[in-house]
Amino acid sequence: MIPVVYVFAYFLAAYAIALVLPAVVAIGLGEGTLGLDFLISAGLWIFVAGAMMLSLRGRERRLRPSQRYLLALMLWLLLPLVGALTLAMTVDGLGAVDAYFEAVSGLTTTGATVLPPPEELPRSVVLWLAMTQWIGGGLTLLVVVLALAPSGVGGLPETHSRMIEHGGLPERRRLVLLVRDVFPIYLGATAVTFLLLAATELEAFEALCLAFSAVSTGGFSPRSVTIGEYVPTFGIVVLVVAMLYGATNVLWQRNLFQLRRSRRMSDRESLWTIGLCLGLGLIAGFAFFQAAGQGVGIAIRDGMFTATSLITTSGFEIRHASFEIFSIPLVVILLAIGAASFSTAGGIKLFRIGAMVVQGGRELNRLVYPHGIRPSRLGGQPYDIQVMKAIWTAFLAFVFATVALSLLLASEGIPYEGAVIAALSAVSNAGPIYASDWAISNDWPSYAEMDTGALLALCLGMILGRLEVVAALGLLVYMVRRG
Repeated sequence: MIPVVYVFAYFLAAYAIALVLPAVVAIGLGEGTLGLDFLISAGLWIFVAGAMMLSLRGRERRLRPSQRYLLALMLWLLLPLVGALTLAMTVDGLGAVDAYFEAVSGLTTTGATVLPPPEELPRSVVLWLAMTQWIGGGLTLLVVVLALAPSGVGGLPETHSRMIEHGGLPERRRLVLLVRDVFPIYLGATAVTFLLLAATELEAFEALCLAFSAVSTGGFSPRSVTIGEYVPTFGIVVLVVAMLYGATNVLWQRNLFQLRRSRRMSDRESLWTIGLCLGLGLIAGFAFFQAAGQGVGIAIRDGMFTATSLITTSGFEIRHASFEIFSIPLVVILLAIGAASFSTAGGIKLFRIGAMVVQGGRELNRLVYPHGIRPSRLGGQPYDIQVMKAIWTAFLAFVFATVALSLLLASEGIPYEGAVIAALSAVSNAGPIYASDWAISNDWPSYAEMDTGALLALCLGMILGRLEVVAALGLLVYMVRRG
């Protein structure tokens, strides 16, 4: 437990230091005492993190797999308390449960909100909401590489994570090296996205918030209107590329920048993600053209954006009721699948779906050639019986968690169809999907209208989606056995 708390302290310190930026913005814009509130919160949590580091110094050691799961759980469960306290201090009338829900939603890049429209909030708070999603996106990448992939949770491609694995080193040094390997590309993509958006008609503040949200596939917008109403066409194209970046494999991106051709070509999952967005985008564009009668270029633009936003689990809407261009069953399927592994997107992930398809094809082939022996590979990743067991376990855990959460939400008075979409939006970390126009047309309650039990259930779903449900089950079994 001590090594877990020691590593957690570094994450806590980094999260607390991030509070300084909205404090500077609040002071610069003259937003009353908000700057002091942010600084007080930052100072409090930096002190707590520093005390944990000093008291546990010298007691560090390598984390076992069960301890890595515990670290991941602590990050998603406890770090939102920092954000919740900050929001409770800076947003008038925000209750404890609402503040925690908002913090969990931001840090898991879900994008569900119970707050008033951004136009009614102080700009420093809006910036903090966008930053929380961006921090959550980076945290997602680090947790996958640091804690989940080395243990092969849910069949995660461990061979990919070995590209930047630093085995045998102290945990603190290993964490520093992983940040060095992962974070520069993430930060660089955010900076490029911001500069390109700022070059359009957008304000620099709006460009920064959208860059934070798009790169992390969070779906937060600094305005309450749809994207198409205030972002020009070039900016929409930039957002599509940024969302695709967030939804593709960060290790593939690293190899791409380092011009490692063999590994780049062996990882097909990211290319499938891009191809799926393009293909479904063309179909959606044709549907928009038929439905609205707008120009072909505008229809294709809107179709590409809508498909990318859905597949990457971002949840941005380019026009009112844009997701209604697809049927609800198709939306459910796309949300459940998600995008690539080692990305900030939610869902089951394409590599698992691909592996199950490959296994299905192999089983059919055995009916024709019962004595044939053919190895199964998908995009350079071998699949044996142990990997397939892990993948099927992760798939079933995801399904059961979604069904259980939907039943729990339905018991809170939400119509069952809405409960299913809300549950899937939470577990797939795509909160704005539930809050689309079909929620209004079907008389589903908004997030702000849900009671405490429903909000806490959704918090659990969002955390399970980021933690990987099967990892949470493994940690539960381990704790029961230890007890």
